[in-house]
Amino acid sequence: MANKLLIGISAQGATVARWRGNRLVECEAFDNDEAGHAAFREYLAACDYMPASLMVDAVEEDYRFETLPHAFGSDRTQMVNRKLRQHYRNTPYLTSWLLGRDTSKRRDDRYLFSALTNPELIDDWLKAVLARGLPVAGIYLLPMVSAALPQKLDIKAGNLLVVGQHSGGLRLTFFRDRQFRLSRLTRGDSARGSDRARYFGEEVSNTRLYLHALRTMTLDEQLTVLLLDRRDDLIDVAAAIARDNPSLDCVRIGRRELASRLGLAESLLDVSPYVVYLQLLGSRAPQSNLAPASVTLGHKRHQARRGIYAASAAIALGALVWTGANLLKTWELNGDEQLAQRETAQLSAQYLQITRQFPAAPASAENLQRTVEIAQKLRDGARTPFGMMSVVSRALEPSPNIVIREFGWKYGTDEIETGTQRSQSTEAAVPAPPTFDPRLPATPALVRKQSGLIEGEVRPFRGNYREAIELINAFAGRIEKDPSVAEVRVVKLPLDVNPTLQLSGNTLDSPQQTGTADFKLLVVFRPNV
Repeated sequence: MANKLLIGISAQGATVARWRGNRLVECEAFDNDEAGHAAFREYLAACDYMPASLMVDAVEEDYRFETLPHAFGSDRTQMVNRKLRQHYRNTPYLTSWLLGRDTSKRRDDRYLFSALTNPELIDDWLKAVLARGLPVAGIYLLPMVSAALPQKLDIKAGNLLVVGQHSGGLRLTFFRDRQFRLSRLTRGDSARGSDRARYFGEEVSNTRLYLHALRTMTLDEQLTVLLLDRRDDLIDVAAAIARDNPSLDCVRIGRRELASRLGLAESLLDVSPYVVYLQLLGSRAPQSNLAPASVTLGHKRHQARRGIYAASAAIALGALVWTGANLLKTWELNGDEQLAQRETAQLSAQYLQITRQFPAAPASAENLQRTVEIAQKLRDGARTPFGMMSVVSRALEPSPNIVIREFGWKYGTDEIETGTQRSQSTEAAVPAPPTFDPRLPATPALVRKQSGLIEGEVRPFRGNYREAIELINAFAGRIEKDPSVAEVRVVKLPLDVNPTLQLSGNTLDSPQQTGTADFKLLVVFRPNV
């Protein structure tokens, strides 16, 4: 928890305490006179820039419990501000505290309005704080700060009256079910008289009658009186109150127990009676802040500045963590790289050592590489007749009367020989090889392709050449429709139907003499198939 300055103000003077960590570390009291104010300003001059919270213990205080219609947002704010100005016109130190909603059918809101009706009581002390440039976090009434006392001291009484001996008199604060209901400060210092027990008892009885008049509690209800005995000098007072008021349950908390439960150093209790409440204020400030916006403006800037610093620190810490993670990752990668380099060097040395033991190779590495490349090209360019056989087989399925007798296949730059291409070869002269002429364009490279020669017959054949020719043409057409086939040529038919040939034959031949229906087909595939 951040360091802060806690100031308790009364008509008799001011008590200043420094808060560090989660407790008060030092405390000093100043009188309400010129010397006390000068000493207070000198004390503030030595303080660093830290927020200050003011607590006021004065008779000039007012509390009002009211019920207002349930509202939200700006409507609620306007209604509450209007109600505050109706009650308190002459003080800027006022506030409202929403306690909850009523249990009636309307479910109205229950408010506690409070104010310091004598603003001059704190003006000199507040001006000194603002002149020093310390941000003011808030201004609170002492009874509002003491609302956390029953829980801190673990007092579970339904009706609890807390009595504390202050420099200006007795402070009596009433709680019902640990909720603040009433507080009063007696005037004068009569508690230091000879008959303190009688004085305490009368003030307790007066407060009880006042609560009965306000219908806050009846006289028949059990009331627990809690004496805050910071000096261990109220033992006889507690005994007298318990003896004279059988209907009261008087509980005294001594110096050591009070310091233990609140987390205070016992030595600080001797400085001022307000140390108990300043400890509560440092632990948790109440919601009822009397300070106007003009007073708390510096504290809001202080909080914004701290928020910016905290965000910057968080970003810097995140960047530091990210940088550390990157450095660690870089260190790990460098280690992996060095390890890989060492392993690579070790493997290279082992490889060289092993290769030195190899016999001399019959060929150089360059020739071996060329051989592998040539073998790879031959493997990529190799072709088999399987593709052409598949095409022919698919075309044969619809024609069971066609029988294949021979099948020839070739993969090269020219087509397979059909047997009729050499009919005039003996008469034709062989052309001379072309001579090279650099003025002519380069001869394009020859393209390799697949070609096949299919020899077959129509079986059975009963002399119907028309039907046989139609079957052969249909078979050739199915082969030519395949996407991989470039051309299908009929080399031989059972009957030569060329119109340029002369007719010959004998019509007296027997019709039963059928012969055979032979045919030959040349199939040429597309290049690169």
